[in-house]
Amino acid sequence: ARVICVTATVTKVDLSYNYIEDEGITHLADALKHNKSVSELLLYEVGSGDVGAEALAGALRVNATVTVINVLKNELTEEGAQKLVEVAESKHNQIKTLCGIADDTTAVDFGGWGLGPADAILLAFDLRVNATLTQLDLSCNYLFSEQSKGLVRSAWRHRGSGLKL
Repeated sequence: ARVICVTATVTKVDLSYNYIEDEGITHLADALKHNKSVSELLLYEVGSGDVGAEALAGALRVNATVTVINVLKNELTEEGAQKLVEVAESKHNQIKTLCGIADDTTAVDFGGWGLGPADAILLAFDLRVNATLTQLDLSCNYLFSEQSKGLVRSAWRHRGSGLKL
Protein backbone atom coordinates (compact mmCIF):
# COMPACT_ATOMS: atom_id res chain seq x y z
CA ALA A 1 0.00 0.00 0.00
CA ARG A 2 2.86 2.41 0.69
CA VAL A 3 4.13 2.02 -2.88
CA ILE A 4 0.76 3.14 -4.20
CA CYS A 5 1.01 6.33 -2.13
CA VAL A 6 4.31 7.45 -3.61
CA THR A 7 4.37 6.14 -7.17
CA ALA A 8 2.97 7.96 -10.15
CA THR A 9 3.45 5.12 -12.64
CA VAL A 10 1.20 2.34 -11.30
CA THR A 11 -2.15 2.51 -13.07
CA LYS A 12 -3.53 -0.97 -12.33
CA VAL A 13 -3.66 -2.82 -9.02
CA ASP A 14 -4.75 -6.46 -9.26
CA LEU A 15 -4.97 -8.24 -5.91
CA SER A 16 -7.61 -10.74 -7.04
CA TYR A 17 -7.50 -14.16 -5.36
CA ASN A 18 -5.19 -12.83 -2.63
CA TYR A 19 -6.97 -13.20 0.67
CA ILE A 20 -6.13 -9.75 2.03
CA GLU A 21 -9.48 -9.39 3.81
CA ASP A 22 -10.78 -6.16 5.34
CA GLU A 23 -7.42 -5.24 6.87
CA GLY A 24 -5.64 -5.30 3.51
CA ILE A 25 -8.44 -3.38 1.81
CA THR A 26 -8.32 -0.77 4.57
CA HIS A 27 -4.58 -0.23 4.00
CA LEU A 28 -5.12 -0.06 0.25
CA ALA A 29 -7.99 2.40 0.69
CA ASP A 30 -5.81 4.68 2.82
CA ALA A 31 -3.19 4.67 0.06
CA LEU A 32 -5.80 5.38 -2.65
CA LYS A 33 -6.82 8.57 -0.85
CA HIS A 34 -3.43 10.03 -1.85
CA ASN A 35 -2.85 8.29 -5.19
CA LYS A 36 -3.41 10.08 -8.47
CA SER A 37 -2.40 7.40 -10.99
CA VAL A 38 -4.31 4.16 -10.27
CA SER A 39 -7.31 3.89 -12.58
CA GLU A 40 -8.03 0.15 -12.36
CA LEU A 41 -8.57 -1.72 -9.10
CA LEU A 42 -9.18 -5.48 -9.31
CA LEU A 43 -10.21 -6.95 -5.97
CA TYR A 44 -12.08 -10.06 -7.10
CA GLU A 45 -12.36 -12.67 -4.34
CA VAL A 46 -10.04 -11.10 -1.78
CA GLY A 47 -12.12 -12.00 1.29
CA SER A 48 -13.25 -8.47 1.99
CA GLY A 49 -16.48 -7.73 3.82
CA ASP A 50 -18.39 -4.64 4.83
CA VAL A 51 -15.49 -3.10 6.77
CA GLY A 52 -13.39 -3.22 3.61
CA ALA A 53 -16.30 -1.89 1.55
CA GLU A 54 -16.69 1.07 3.90
CA ALA A 55 -12.95 1.83 3.72
CA LEU A 56 -12.96 1.54 -0.07
CA ALA A 57 -16.06 3.73 -0.34
CA GLY A 58 -14.31 6.38 1.76
CA ALA A 59 -11.27 6.31 -0.52
CA LEU A 60 -13.38 6.48 -3.67
CA ARG A 61 -15.14 9.59 -2.37
CA VAL A 62 -11.83 11.50 -2.57
CA ASN A 63 -9.99 9.63 -5.33
CA ALA A 64 -10.50 11.11 -8.78
CA THR A 65 -8.63 8.57 -10.92
CA VAL A 66 -10.15 5.12 -10.26
CA THR A 67 -12.64 4.28 -13.04
CA VAL A 68 -12.60 0.45 -13.15
CA ILE A 69 -13.21 -1.68 -10.08
CA ASN A 70 -13.99 -5.37 -9.64
CA VAL A 71 -15.17 -6.34 -6.16
CA LEU A 72 -17.23 -9.38 -7.16
CA LYS A 73 -17.26 -12.54 -5.09
CA ASN A 74 -16.22 -11.11 -1.77
CA GLU A 75 -17.84 -11.43 1.65
CA LEU A 76 -19.96 -8.32 1.25
CA THR A 77 -23.49 -8.10 2.56
CA GLU A 78 -26.09 -6.37 0.46
CA GLU A 79 -25.59 -3.26 2.62
CA GLY A 80 -21.84 -3.23 1.92
CA ALA A 81 -22.42 -3.57 -1.82
CA GLN A 82 -24.98 -0.76 -1.70
CA LYS A 83 -22.41 1.58 -0.07
CA LEU A 84 -20.06 1.03 -3.01
CA VAL A 85 -22.88 1.60 -5.51
CA GLU A 86 -23.87 4.85 -3.77
CA VAL A 87 -20.32 6.19 -4.02
CA ALA A 88 -20.03 5.08 -7.66
CA GLU A 89 -23.32 6.80 -8.50
CA SER A 90 -22.22 9.99 -6.74
CA LYS A 91 -19.06 10.17 -8.89
CA HIS A 92 -21.15 11.19 -11.95
CA ASN A 93 -19.89 8.65 -14.49
CA GLN A 94 -16.29 8.55 -13.25
CA ILE A 95 -16.61 4.94 -12.08
CA LYS A 96 -17.58 2.78 -15.08
CA THR A 97 -17.81 -0.62 -13.39
CA LEU A 98 -17.85 -2.33 -10.00
CA CYS A 99 -17.66 -5.78 -11.64
CA GLY A 100 -14.71 -5.31 -13.99
CA ILE A 101 -16.86 -5.16 -17.12
CA ALA A 102 -15.12 -3.00 -19.74
CA ASP A 103 -17.35 -0.29 -21.19
CA ASP A 104 -17.08 -1.71 -24.73
CA THR A 105 -17.91 -5.31 -23.76
CA THR A 106 -20.90 -6.86 -25.52
CA ALA A 107 -21.09 -10.29 -23.80
CA VAL A 108 -20.21 -11.52 -20.32
CA ASP A 109 -20.41 -15.08 -19.00
CA PHE A 110 -20.64 -15.13 -15.22
CA GLY A 111 -22.33 -18.55 -15.34
CA GLY A 112 -21.28 -20.78 -12.44
CA TRP A 113 -19.18 -18.13 -10.70
CA GLY A 114 -20.93 -18.52 -7.35
CA LEU A 115 -22.19 -14.95 -7.31
CA GLY A 116 -24.60 -14.00 -4.54
CA PRO A 117 -27.09 -11.27 -3.60
CA ALA A 118 -24.43 -8.59 -2.95
CA ASP A 119 -22.98 -9.30 -6.39
CA ALA A 120 -26.45 -8.74 -7.90
CA ILE A 121 -26.40 -5.19 -6.48
CA LEU A 122 -22.99 -4.54 -8.02
CA LEU A 123 -24.10 -6.04 -11.36
CA ALA A 124 -27.23 -3.90 -11.41
CA PHE A 125 -25.01 -0.80 -11.20
CA ASP A 126 -22.87 -2.04 -14.09
CA LEU A 127 -25.92 -2.78 -16.21
CA ARG A 128 -27.23 0.75 -15.66
CA VAL A 129 -23.97 2.38 -16.83
CA ASN A 130 -22.79 -0.05 -19.53
CA ALA A 131 -24.66 0.60 -22.77
CA THR A 132 -22.89 -1.95 -25.00
CA LEU A 133 -23.60 -5.21 -23.15
CA THR A 134 -26.14 -7.33 -25.06
CA GLN A 135 -25.51 -10.84 -23.64
CA LEU A 136 -25.20 -11.72 -19.94
CA ASP A 137 -25.12 -15.24 -18.50
CA LEU A 138 -25.75 -15.42 -14.74
CA SER A 139 -26.92 -19.05 -14.68
CA CYS A 140 -25.83 -21.42 -11.90
CA ASN A 141 -25.15 -18.70 -9.32
CA TYR A 142 -26.61 -18.00 -5.88
CA LEU A 143 -29.02 -15.31 -7.04
CA PHE A 144 -31.93 -17.20 -5.49
CA SER A 145 -33.96 -14.35 -4.08
CA GLU A 146 -36.50 -12.67 -6.29
CA GLN A 147 -35.06 -9.37 -5.03
CA SER A 148 -31.61 -10.24 -6.41
CA LYS A 149 -33.01 -11.43 -9.72
CA GLY A 150 -35.33 -8.43 -9.84
CA LEU A 151 -32.44 -5.99 -9.51
CA VAL A 152 -30.67 -7.54 -12.47
CA ARG A 153 -33.86 -7.85 -14.54
CA SER A 154 -34.77 -4.23 -13.85
CA ALA A 155 -31.36 -2.94 -14.91
CA TRP A 156 -31.48 -5.18 -18.02
CA ARG A 157 -35.08 -4.52 -19.14
CA HIS A 158 -34.30 -1.92 -21.81
CA ARG A 159 -32.08 -4.39 -23.69
CA GLY A 160 -34.70 -7.02 -24.44
CA SER A 161 -33.36 -10.58 -24.73
CA GLY A 162 -29.89 -11.83 -23.96
CA LEU A 163 -30.18 -12.27 -20.18
CA LYS A 164 -29.79 -15.77 -18.77
CA LEU A 165 -30.52 -16.20 -15.05
